[in-house]
Amino acid sequence: MKKIISIGLAVVVFITLTACTGATKIAASTIAIDVNPSVVLELDEDDKVIDVILNNKDAEIIVGDMDLIRVDYNIAINALIGSMVANGYINELTNSVLLSISSDNEVREDELMAELSQAVNDVLTGNQIDGSVIVQDLEFEEDAEELAELLGISEAKAELILDIIEADPRMTVEELAELSINDLNLLLEAKNIALDNVEKIGSASELGIITVEEAYQAALTELEIDELTVVELEIELEQEDGVMVYEVEIETDTEEYEILIDAKEGTVFVDLDEDEDDDEDDDDFPVDALTEQEVLNVIATELGLDILLITELEIEQEVDNGVAYYEVEFEYNGEEYEIEIDASSGEIYTNSMDEEGFDFDDEDDEDDELDDEEETEEETEEETE
Repeated sequence: MKKIISIGLAVVVFITLTACTGATKIAASTIAIDVNPSVVLELDEDDKVIDVILNNKDAEIIVGDMDLIRVDYNIAINALIGSMVANGYINELTNSVLLSISSDNEVREDELMAELSQAVNDVLTGNQIDGSVIVQDLEFEEDAEELAELLGISEAKAELILDIIEADPRMTVEELAELSINDLNLLLEAKNIALDNVEKIGSASELGIITVEEAYQAALTELEIDELTVVELEIELEQEDGVMVYEVEIETDTEEYEILIDAKEGTVFVDLDEDEDDDEDDDDFPVDALTEQEVLNVIATELGLDILLITELEIEQEVDNGVAYYEVEFEYNGEEYEIEIDASSGEIYTNSMDEEGFDFDDEDDEDDELDDEEETEEETEEETE
């Protein structure tokens, strides 16, 4: 069970609006659609809509005077996505859609996930939008429901946020709740995070944020640095206090600089060299943390590397939101690695070289997967016989 991390915000009254009344049947399946408008469709056993739930004011605009009751689910989905496009909620700048699906029939749930992700992608393609569809199980967990009510977001978005926090506890639910679905999608890609039970089609649009080069030039201007004096540079897309930012680290022959640039506005978000809170975090690194050698051993074991072949090694101590971790950079067989690893548990948060996204499975999960594979092979052999 996932835990909600220190929520210090005032309680926000979250009102769920029902678009259509009179629904008396028990839902066999539930489909939640989140962009910023958040709409939930409840279906009967024949996949007909029996209820439409609007989670915010934007959803009211999307549904308008549409009567979706007793309409086939795929027609309803097409109508809703089309309305989101027509009303400007989905476009080239914000192309991400979160689909959250639950069904009392596990097979049907898998079918709905595949059918709907493709259907939504087809609608976006038909509107000349290169879309990105995130599909997840809708689990109706109690902590997600509480978080949704507290922060005024949909339960589906709350579940996605809690999954992200579980993968990387350095972020907080309050921060992530401020981000749009497209921003969350960008963050997952930037941090190379792959979540369990979450599938994705396409990539989040970067057209709504400035380029890495633009962020670099903004940093140079603010810090009054001559580009010719720069000897080392690192730029990463991050989030800070619910705002998408570029973290720019610049090193010259004489100085080191770190600054955050607002990824949408192109303005300075904060100069970390002048940020007292950041300095205070550095003092909180635990005395009982793993040593640098122990961290290196964990990385070598997890990634199957020979420590003797690691070169250009740099290890830095960092603390974000009370979570201490190491930033580890090195070269191995001509490839550059950037890895962030928990200073206490040795859990790897991000791995730049994992093209599929680091999935954070523990040993128990891996054992379960092996058992499932063995069972599948046995069933296949029996069918062949």
